[in-house]
Amino acid sequence: MYRPKKFLCLCLLLLLAAALVGCGQEKVEMSGSSYAADTTELALVLTENELSLLDEFPQLQTLDLSGSTCYAAILDWAQAHPQVDVRYTVALPGGITAANDAASLDLSALDAQQLQEALALLPYLPQLQSLQLGPQDSPDAVNAAAALLPTLDLQYTPLYQGRELDLGQTSLDLSQADADAANALARWMHQMTALQTVELGEGDGEHSRIPWETIAAMEAACPQAAFHYSFSLYGKTVDLNDELLDLNHIRIEDQGALVKSITACMPHLNYLDMDFCGVDDEYMADIRDSLPNAEVVWRIWFGAGYTVRTDVERILASNPGIGGQLTYENTRSLKYCNKVKYLDLGHNRKLTTIDFCAYMPDLEVLVAAISAWSDAGPLANCPKLEYAELQTCGLSDLRPLANLQNLRHLNICHDFAIQDISPLYNLSNLERLWIGLYTPVPPEQVAEMREHAPNCIINTKDMDPTREEWRWSGEWENGALKPSDRYELLREQMDYDHAPYSYCYIRNDALYAPHGQGDNTTPPEWFTSQVAEYARGED
Repeated sequence: MYRPKKFLCLCLLLLLAAALVGCGQEKVEMSGSSYAADTTELALVLTENELSLLDEFPQLQTLDLSGSTCYAAILDWAQAHPQVDVRYTVALPGGITAANDAASLDLSALDAQQLQEALALLPYLPQLQSLQLGPQDSPDAVNAAAALLPTLDLQYTPLYQGRELDLGQTSLDLSQADADAANALARWMHQMTALQTVELGEGDGEHSRIPWETIAAMEAACPQAAFHYSFSLYGKTVDLNDELLDLNHIRIEDQGALVKSITACMPHLNYLDMDFCGVDDEYMADIRDSLPNAEVVWRIWFGAGYTVRTDVERILASNPGIGGQLTYENTRSLKYCNKVKYLDLGHNRKLTTIDFCAYMPDLEVLVAAISAWSDAGPLANCPKLEYAELQTCGLSDLRPLANLQNLRHLNICHDFAIQDISPLYNLSNLERLWIGLYTPVPPEQVAEMREHAPNCIINTKDMDPTREEWRWSGEWENGALKPSDRYELLREQMDYDHAPYSYCYIRNDALYAPHGQGDNTTPPEWFTSQVAEYARGED
């Protein structure tokens, strides 16, 4: 028999049981809603602060966050949870929406500003393979996209002066291009890998139709291409492909700034002569440093009356009566003469440093006697040093000479502060070591030195540091002592026999005075004034 009351009670009991079971299930509150913790699928819009709550769903398999805008945080979370299939969309400018699994994207309808904003969002589309940009009159967007996603297949049409540009062409004619046109093209040229020749026509180097900075940028972008440009420079005709640029005796007023800009565009330049150009040493050194593959030569001045080109191999400046006393201040420019082999600066009693020698790696002969310098440290940078007269100065520490294996002749007489010659023990190939009577070296060190260099003549007796075999053989010829073999060679290396014309006076310079003694050349007025001003400053 049907009993309604009992059936109703049973239903109520079942509903109560279900409610009690539901009350025991764990819930997660997100975005104003509750979600069961054991859910496997979610679709919702989250903020960055809510993303951490997703870790409360251990069984989550599919997550759709379309509409959420915290792209970086979403991507980080997805990468940290590879077991979850994460889907989201990226809202791009121009009303474009892209899913995170999009393989291609068309942004050709965007303007430049919109495109720039869109490109910043591309990293949040990790599966993107191709990108359509459409016509581009600047490579900026292309470069930005390539930098963000190097493997991206970029599709676009390059434009130059409103026309499509063929990036695969092998030659360009810019002989009529102005600065704006050249600058616009230069921005594309790094992509023109097939380019072989570029014609720039003719022009005026001082007022170039195309800025030198633009030419340099084009050459840097297309190092495989040959650029042809003929131009006038200070009255000379120059071509970008020249190997030699001779500006000798041309007065330059801008401290070489224009020359530096131009030579930066001359890839084959191997020699630049700027002797007598009036450019200060530090600016010339800057030009030289900017041209590592070229020899750059200019004129330096030192003392009160000495001058040489920076490419000289011999410097004879041991006559302070004419050239003026050398000092720390007036010898700074000697460091630019980095090809010097033979250097005689003796008899300069005010010379307190030879630091310029550190810049002379080819130095073979050094006469720096009768001076006030004391630090031989710079000589450690002179591995080819073979002959050194260092007597009668303030030298005390011989350690900088310890590794000079080519050193054969060393004179340290009258160096009253030297008490230790042990740094020389390693120089077993020494042939002559003049210590003299007054250099206080312990006798036991002299004896040990003889053991380390058994073939070395060691003189510890003479009062005159240049007597006997140092300069003279002991034999007489035509009523005079014959020079020793090494002194004969020294006279040849330093050209002593042609003194005073071998000294570094301006009148003796071959380029200044082609006939050797300065009697047949009249210098330009600006040069005479410069010499006079220099001499006044060194009195």
